[in-house]
Amino acid sequence: MTDLDAALAASRRAFVQFAASCQSGDSAYRLTPAAEPTAYARCFGVFCAHLAAAEPTEARRATLAAAIRDAVRERRRQSGENIRGKSFRQLLTFSLSALAALGSLSDDPLEDLVVEQIPQSVALELEAYGSLSGRPGSGNQAMFTAIVLLHARDHLQCDTEERIQEWVRLHIARMNRFGFWGPDGGMTHLQFQNGYHQYEILEYLGSHNPRQRESLDAVASLVDADGHFAPYPGGGACYDYDAVFVLTPEGRIADSNTRQLLDRTARTLLAEQQANGGFAESLHVRPRTAHSLQRTVRHIASGARDIPLFAERLRYAMALQRPKHNRIHTHWSVYSRQWQEPDLWDSWFRMMTLARIQSALQPSAAPTWGFIDHPGIGYHPYLRSARPVE
Repeated sequence: MTDLDAALAASRRAFVQFAASCQSGDSAYRLTPAAEPTAYARCFGVFCAHLAAAEPTEARRATLAAAIRDAVRERRRQSGENIRGKSFRQLLTFSLSALAALGSLSDDPLEDLVVEQIPQSVALELEAYGSLSGRPGSGNQAMFTAIVLLHARDHLQCDTEERIQEWVRLHIARMNRFGFWGPDGGMTHLQFQNGYHQYEILEYLGSHNPRQRESLDAVASLVDADGHFAPYPGGGACYDYDAVFVLTPEGRIADSNTRQLLDRTARTLLAEQQANGGFAESLHVRPRTAHSLQRTVRHIASGARDIPLFAERLRYAMALQRPKHNRIHTHWSVYSRQWQEPDLWDSWFRMMTLARIQSALQPSAAPTWGFIDHPGIGYHPYLRSARPVE
């Protein structure tokens, strides 16, 4: 066992304890121990336990699965709910993944909620969301569309194969020179963070990426001195995981430079795990200190070689100084967490990043992690070979 393996094993045990501290009864979770229980946090709690192979008892699985189904159906019944909006589609797809992680998907695959999401025209839907032109936030919507089509094909016996293939063809055809979507005047954090969502689907399908080398080089060029990939210091759980995902196509490491880069990222993340076992969004945005401001200046300056990248980092630095960003506000919880406050979402993403890195460095480690065998966040391609032959 290497020193990194030993540190990961200890980190994983602490991570399990943090996730447990966010439990609220048998069927609820809080985003942080200080937050209120929510439907999103319940899914994150299930993902954390599954990833660490700390599965609940059979009775608790049934209780959690029932609560997940009830919550998403109740959300659908609310008047004025935008069923095409990000928040509902995110809860729906998280619920499908959580049910898959609990082994309860076949009991009730949420057919009523999924079928109404199937688009008549994939091209029109992707264009409406701006997914093929790299509109901010559109990568999420493209992934939701693909998850619905794949779930309908694999669990509802719907004939969506032609639309799935159209989704792939359109995305491959519209890739820019970096292998993502949108303007290609220069590589930015937004491009890979947005485009990662489509990469999840391409990997799930085993689709060939004609610009794999370009995407690896583009993402690697954005790493900071600590191994983080966010437009602000200290990384961001999504940015770091999304970057590591792209840098490990099919769960593999392409070259020695990438190996060294990911080793640095892993060691940094392990050092940033907090005493209660959880992980936060960033330890260097708040509180403001002379040291954190110096980090921000260095971070901006390191992107000066590329005008779009420099402008992106400068824009984030200025925006994040505003009082409204003293805490992080999301639709997952009424409670707004602090930047340095451990929470289930960031903890899940940080631990997935570590799991993905370890599995790429040592392929034999992949089966020891609880990746989710369902399209969407949390999948790993080793699961293809792990499926029983029918």
